[in-house]
Amino acid sequence: MNDLKHLLAVADAAAAAAGEALLANRAQWGVIEEEHGREVKIGADKRAEELILAAIERESDYPIISEEAGWARSMQRGDRLVWAIDPLDGSVNYLRGYPHCAVSIALLDQGTPILGVVDCFVMRERFTGAVGEGAWLNGAPIEVSSIENPAKGILQTGVPSRASDDSMKAFERRLRTWQKVRMIGSAATALAYVAAGRAEAYRESGSMIWDVAAGCALVKAAGGEFRIDGAALDQPLEVTAGNGAVALPD
Repeated sequence: MNDLKHLLAVADAAAAAAGEALLANRAQWGVIEEEHGREVKIGADKRAEELILAAIERESDYPIISEEAGWARSMQRGDRLVWAIDPLDGSVNYLRGYPHCAVSIALLDQGTPILGVVDCFVMRERFTGAVGEGAWLNGAPIEVSSIENPAKGILQTGVPSRASDDSMKAFERRLRTWQKVRMIGSAATALAYVAAGRAEAYRESGSMIWDVAAGCALVKAAGGEFRIDGAALDQPLEVTAGNGAVALPD
């Protein structure tokens, strides 16, 4: 395996460049191109992805799975490391001028996130981390909180994208369990906030790996834990993360 610090620097540079481009071109790129139910695709998604893929592919030959392109480089038998990229997590937030949106770049080792960068470019906050190395916000070390009681903690979540009666009942239980619940519209940002100790846990149904991989790596690197359940990397997932002190939300 290549040195994690080098790969983190590659992801960091790619995310920073994409974030700056997204800020600079919001007027031109913030145009709806496709709508599928509640999901919106805008020009910014594809343009930011092009920048990131070019930067990553110059430095690495690992397979890549990305929100817009799918498998930009297909996984082959024996491949261990895979990049997971969301060029713009929180597209509607970006479109509407809501500040919680982010570039998300992660590296997976046999499906497990081990490295992540979440660039919250509007807020000028870039979270970076690698499991076993540490986690940082704009270069300063971060760590998860120590709160143990959900009744004293904050849960980051979202309305299940593929809602069923069961999933909505579970969602309601979570609302009643935690002191505060936050739904900010960007899974990557929400998980980064858990890593930074701004919230204690994250729980969402129906997320895709590119939505959550970088944030999960950050949580683990900052001293927390996560669980990802699903059939395949390109299928919807059940994702839970926490500070390691509070029980993971069901």
